[in-house]
Amino acid sequence: MKIIGIDLAGKSDNPTGICVLTVEKTTRGSINLCTLYSNEEILEKINSLNPSLIVVDAPLSLPKGRCCLEKDCECATGGHFRQAEREIRRYGSVLPLTFTGMKMLTMRGVSLANALSGQYMLKETHPRTVQKILGFEDPKKDLEHYFIISPEPSIHELDAALAALCGFFYINNCYMELGDVAEGTIILPRDKKCLNSRLNSLLGG
Repeated sequence: MKIIGIDLAGKSDNPTGICVLTVEKTTRGSINLCTLYSNEEILEKINSLNPSLIVVDAPLSLPKGRCCLEKDCECATGGHFRQAEREIRRYGSVLPLTFTGMKMLTMRGVSLANALSGQYMLKETHPRTVQKILGFEDPKKDLEHYFIISPEPSIHELDAALAALCGFFYINNCYMELGDVAEGTIILPRDKKCLNSRLNSLLGG
C-alpha cells in the first residue's frame, strides 16, 4: 500500500510538502518526506511512484455554479464556499475559497486535479482537522508511534503526512466524507481506534 500526501502551496515559489506512506505486511510502516516546488516536480514524483491513492491538502474543485473565483465574473453568484466547507465548520473555522490566498491555492489545486484525473485515485483533506479528530498534540511524536518517519520534518511535510494518514483511513474504510460528491468532498478519519486495529491486522498483530 503506497499513499502520497500533498500539502500544496498556493505558489510554486513556496514549499509543497510531500509524504509517501508505505505499509507492507509484517513490516512497520514508513513515512518518507520531501519538499518540492513546481507542478512538474510534483507530477514527476507521483508518476515515479504510481501510488494507490493521493490525498491533497488543498481545494480540488470550485463551488457549484462557479467557473472561476473572480469577484467580477458572472459566476460570482455561486458563492464563496462549497458544501464541504460548510460541513467542516463543525470542527473549526475555514477560509472562503475567494479569500486571496485561498483563491490562489484553489486554482492550483484544481489544475493539479485536472492533470491527475483519470490516472490516480485523488482525494482532498484538511490536516488541521485530521489532527484534531485524532487528538495529535505533536504530529511528529504521535506519528512516530505508528510509523518510521524522516528526522526533522518541516511543518509542510508534517501536514502532508497527516494527509497521507487520512488516506490510510480511507483505504481501510474508516473515514467520513463531507460535502456534495458532484461538487467536491473532503475526507476525514472517523476515529483513532481504526488506526491501531488496522495496523495491527496488517502487521500480523
